[in-house]
Amino acid sequence: MKPFNRFPKVDFICDACQKQLQEKTAYSIAQDWEEFEKAPTFCFNCTKTIEKANKPQKLDKRSLNKTGRTHQLGTRVRKDFLKKLKKLARQEKLKYVEVLERALDYYAEKRSDIWFSSLFLVPKPS
Repeated sequence: MKPFNRFPKVDFICDACQKQLQEKTAYSIAQDWEEFEKAPTFCFNCTKTIEKANKPQKLDKRSLNKTGRTHQLGTRVRKDFLKKLKKLARQEKLKYVEVLERALDYYAEKRSDIWFSSLFLVPKPS
């Protein structure tokens, strides 16, 4: 959202609360007096309410995704492998672990050995 510009000592009606104000500071997204005549105008209190409503809320990202991933895996990889993993994760908008999980599932599905497939196929979370 564009920041509000101040227009001091103006008679106006606030477009949000409909209060009629005289010789007060008006706030608008207008850049100059010419635009000000056509643009919505707001009082100080309404600008704060609008800014607060449009401000992104902080979220606890840990609570957004209950994944069931509780075991840690640390490993060393080649530089080119890590580059490919990062690129794929960024393109697909996935976490690294999600790319690896999908790759393992795909590998297990394509493997013809029944023992191997039954050992590594992980049920998909619903």
